[in-house]
Amino acid sequence: MNSEGHGKPMNFPTLMGVYLAVNAIADAYILVDGPDCVLYKSHFIHGRHDLGSSLLRVSGRHRVAFTNVCSRGVVKEHDEIIRRHLLTLDGLKESGLSFVTALPMCSITGVDYGRVIRSLAGKLSKPAIDIAPDSLIGDWLDGYGQVLNALARGLDLGRRRPARRGPPKKAAIVGYFMDRNEADHFGNLAELRRMLAALGLETVSVWLGGEPAAALRRAAEADLVVSLPYGRTAARALARTAGARLVETELPFGLRKSERFLRDVGKAAGRPRQAEAFIAAELSRVVPRLQWIIPQYFLNRRTAFMGDPYLCAGFLDIAEDLGLEVEGAIVRGQGPAAPQDGRGFPVLCAPRSSSPGVRRIVQAPLDLFVTCWCEQDFHGLPYPVLEFGFPSYRSHALLERPFLGFNGMLGFVERMADKLCAPRRPERYIPGL
Repeated sequence: MNSEGHGKPMNFPTLMGVYLAVNAIADAYILVDGPDCVLYKSHFIHGRHDLGSSLLRVSGRHRVAFTNVCSRGVVKEHDEIIRRHLLTLDGLKESGLSFVTALPMCSITGVDYGRVIRSLAGKLSKPAIDIAPDSLIGDWLDGYGQVLNALARGLDLGRRRPARRGPPKKAAIVGYFMDRNEADHFGNLAELRRMLAALGLETVSVWLGGEPAAALRRAAEADLVVSLPYGRTAARALARTAGARLVETELPFGLRKSERFLRDVGKAAGRPRQAEAFIAAELSRVVPRLQWIIPQYFLNRRTAFMGDPYLCAGFLDIAEDLGLEVEGAIVRGQGPAAPQDGRGFPVLCAPRSSSPGVRRIVQAPLDLFVTCWCEQDFHGLPYPVLEFGFPSYRSHALLERPFLGFNGMLGFVERMADKLCAPRRPERYIPGL
């Protein structure tokens, strides 16, 4: 759950979310004012959760850089060290964007990282954006969102445009949680683009989608900004800058939320009939494939979930549609918990792994536990475990199999069914894999 050991809250620190966001921009670099320990935190992502990550490189030109300021040096003025590192990152041919932030031990000295960047005006050839260290209070979802906010504030998108008239033709998706550069997320992005295309919308940019910084600037072309829950504030700011309509919708995880996504966007785009027609066509394709498998593998089986709040909300809908009995849900992170809606089971928000509520859920006679990596706290569980979400250290995607949208529903249910029909044996997690 986290890197600090047993008994800690089920949470990754904010800086981890910042690294996930940098990892999702192909040519972005980040300079962290602090000692070398900031580099080691990227090991939780590169080569473990994300086999496609390029945060670390054999050439030594890692996309995570640090000033290496120690406890003695931090009390001294070290702006020149920051400037030197920024100029080095800017000079790399493969870099397209640099971020700057700090660990608390450095930020408490009051360094104005925005001012340091401005002092290099005319010397930097690429964007450099500061992420205020005092904003990095929370969990990894907060850190990811803060990077999106910094992009909306600091990326040159041109002058603020007046609101555009007529039905929108181009859309930007803001708030997609691209936690790794693997095929499950590439499949999600293809599914999101397919759903918007069915409404007559061209997806011009995704914040974030594994593309270079130049692709992010195309968001300024959008007539419609589709806001997903991982980046609400950035989506509002971008819509104002681009003079675009804003639609705030849910993560399309599961059939119900995929329908709601399409209805929300269809209404905002002035194409509600196209949305309803596409929903009907997709349901007529997907539902028959589920009908025979539900009584075979899912009906009245017991499950539990652990993951971020937005995946949790979608999973509870999926479980209900499949006829699964939910023993409980554990929401990682400090964000809003998925509502219980009177379903008769506990939804725990950011509990400690040793808490009685958590132990009661994982010690229940489950048929399937859908969870992010949990070997550190739960191992040798006597029922199948489906690893899902961030972090996933033992489950990786080579084929573009999404988990969002209508195709994602089929892919996710297929993964669950594979686990449920497998021979029953305790899951044996191997630490470090």
